[in-house]
Amino acid sequence: MRTKELGLEQVAAHYAISSIFTPFSDEADLYCYRVRRISYDIYASGAGRLALGRAHVASAITRHAASFSFAVLHFGDQNITAAVRPYDDADAAAFDEFAGQAAGHVQRADFPEVIRLLDRVYGHADYSLTSLFADEQRRIVQLILNSTLWDIENSLTSIYREHASLLHYLSQASLPKPPALTLAAGFAVNAGLRRALEAEPVDAAQLRSYLSLSKADQVPLETANLSYLADRCMKRAMVELQMSSGSIEILDRALTLARILAELPFEPNLWQAQNIWYEILRTPAAELSALNSEDQPRWEKDFNELGSCLSIDPLAISAQDAARATAAD
Repeated sequence: MRTKELGLEQVAAHYAISSIFTPFSDEADLYCYRVRRISYDIYASGAGRLALGRAHVASAITRHAASFSFAVLHFGDQNITAAVRPYDDADAAAFDEFAGQAAGHVQRADFPEVIRLLDRVYGHADYSLTSLFADEQRRIVQLILNSTLWDIENSLTSIYREHASLLHYLSQASLPKPPALTLAAGFAVNAGLRRALEAEPVDAAQLRSYLSLSKADQVPLETANLSYLADRCMKRAMVELQMSSGSIEILDRALTLARILAELPFEPNLWQAQNIWYEILRTPAAELSALNSEDQPRWEKDFNELGSCLSIDPLAISAQDAARATAAD
C-alpha cells in the first residue's frame, strides 16, 4: 500500500491527471513545486483519451527534484487512471517506443491493449481522480459535472424541440401530457431562460421566446433560480451605472435590462439592485460628473422609470423627502 505522504511522484501524478482538463505551459507552479514539461502528447478515439508525457518536478522548499514519465487514461466523466514512474535520459528510446505502440492502439480504439501495455511498462496504474490535491479535485469534478449537465440539457432540449408541436396540441386540448415529455419541456424551457439571463447582455429575444413557450405549454418555472440570476445581472448593471458618474448611455442599458426583467411572470427579488438605486439617488449632483445640464431632465425621467421597474415608487420617495424638508423648516 502506498504511503499518504506527499512526494514528487504524487505531484507528477497530480500534474498528469490535471493536464487532461487544464492545459499547462512548458513550466508550471503547483503549490510549492515547479513542474517543467519535457514532452506531452494526447491521443483520442471516441470518448477515450490517452495522455503521455515526461516532466521534471522540483520542490521550492526542499530543493529535491526528479523526472517522471506518465500515462493517463480517461474514459469520460470520473473514469481516470494514471501511471507514473521515474524517468531519466537513458529511458528516452524505450519511452518513445512505448508511446508509439500506445498511440497505435488508441488510433485503433483498442483500449484493452493500451491497458495491458501500461501494465507491462509501469507495472501498476494506481493513480486516479482521488490522487489530486483536494481543491483541484473539487474543481475538476465540477468541470465534469458541468459537462455532464450540459450534455443532459442538450439531449432534453432536443427531445422537447422535436416533440414541441405535440406538447402544444396536448396543452391546447387540455389532454394529459406524458410525464417524460413534461420533464423534457420543463428542463428545456428553464435552461433556455437561464442561458438568456446569463448572456451578456441579457438575450431579450430568447427570454421572451421561452417565456411564451412556458405559458403555452404550462411549464412551471424555477422561480428561485431565475430570480437569483435576474438579481445578479441587474446588480451588475446597477454597479456599472453607479461607477459611471451619471452616464446616460449606461443608464439606458440599465433601464433596457430592467424593462426586460419586468416581463418575467413573477416578481424577482431585486433587493441588491434596489439598494444601489437608492445609493445613486442620494449621490450629490457634483459627483455625477458625466451628466451635463442638457441631459438632466432625461436622466431624472429615465432614472425614475428605472426605479419603477425595480418595484420602487419614486413619487412616494419624493413626497417623503418633501415632507421631511418641510418638517425641518
